[in-house]
Amino acid sequence: MTRILISLLVLMSGMVHAENVLHVKAGKTVELETDQSVLSYDRLILEDDAVLRIPAQLKQLQLEAAWVEIGNNVKILAQGEDGVSGAAGENREGQAEECKAGKRGGDGEHGTPGGEAVSLVMALGIVKLGSLTVNSRGGSGGNGGAGGQGQQGGPFDKCNAQPGGDGGAGGDGGDGGNGGQVSITYRLVPGNTVSQPVNKLVVIQNGGGQGGEPGPAGQGGEGTEGKYINMRTLTGNRKWMGGGDTGQPGNVGKPGRDGVKGQALVQQDLRDRMDAVIQTQSAQVAALKDQLVAKLAEEKRQVEDAAKQAISSLELQVTALQSNMDTAASQTTVDQSITDIQSKMAQQSKRLDELSAKLEQSMQDMQSQLKALSQQMDSLDARVNSSSASAGNQ
Repeated sequence: MTRILISLLVLMSGMVHAENVLHVKAGKTVELETDQSVLSYDRLILEDDAVLRIPAQLKQLQLEAAWVEIGNNVKILAQGEDGVSGAAGENREGQAEECKAGKRGGDGEHGTPGGEAVSLVMALGIVKLGSLTVNSRGGSGGNGGAGGQGQQGGPFDKCNAQPGGDGGAGGDGGDGGNGGQVSITYRLVPGNTVSQPVNKLVVIQNGGGQGGEPGPAGQGGEGTEGKYINMRTLTGNRKWMGGGDTGQPGNVGKPGRDGVKGQALVQQDLRDRMDAVIQTQSAQVAALKDQLVAKLAEEKRQVEDAAKQAISSLELQVTALQSNMDTAASQTTVDQSITDIQSKMAQQSKRLDELSAKLEQSMQDMQSQLKALSQQMDSLDARVNSSSASAGNQ
């Protein structure tokens, strides 16, 4: 018994996981259920030429998938249902009763309106994208039914010839359904293979449905045929009596109105876009920092070289002074050597001061630039958080 329960638990856990993955094989069609308007998948895989059909009864579908692989020539079909054409009006067969006009033909029925397409809100984490067509067109309106033909006028003998019945009116065409509102927000999963802009790989068809054609007018019925009648006189002469008039044709139906095109939006997730901007800014900051560090290192090297040169020069001057003193040089020569040493020391000191000031200014400039870039990134991050909070409230 325990083994049976464990097996059932394993099977149930596998089924739950399977429900969170939708995989449509190449060339196959899968239709979603009509009782779920919000779907969330861990993985959505649509292979080449796969078709995902969305029932028109849903009206709106919210679809989220964290990992999406879409092959080539993939279709998501969410059209509205086409309207039904109206039935034709009744043709009045035969001939009316004696001395009666023909009956009017029946009116054609109106076409039913096309259904509105399913509106789609999709949030997709795209790993692979070949080409995708989303069809969310409104349904076409049904055509109006034809008007029926009028009846022939009745025979006459003791009355005037009777006209045929008028034709029936054609039915109006049904209005086309409105196109669906389609919104696709995506993020590119790290390691994705998408080589072109997503909006160039996704085609959205969400125009309004075409209005139905008007029903044609019914033809009028024929009037009673003319004939000779015997006059009720002593001579019994015959007289020709003209036939009745043909009935008037009915009115033509009105064409249906085309549906309204829906709105379409394909956009990258705001956080994903801002992350890309922040990464670019971070790379720029790192590059600038490297440049400034290299510049400071070069200026530091120049200061150190200048200091070494100053020390070396002073050492040579001191050696020369000692040599003059050892050789009992004149006081004037010694004084001149000391003056030269003092002058060169002053020059080297000025040179070192200039290089130190330049180094300090470079460090201040680097700190200012890094501070400005840091403020820009903080501002950008605050905008991202504010936009994300606004989207969440909506």
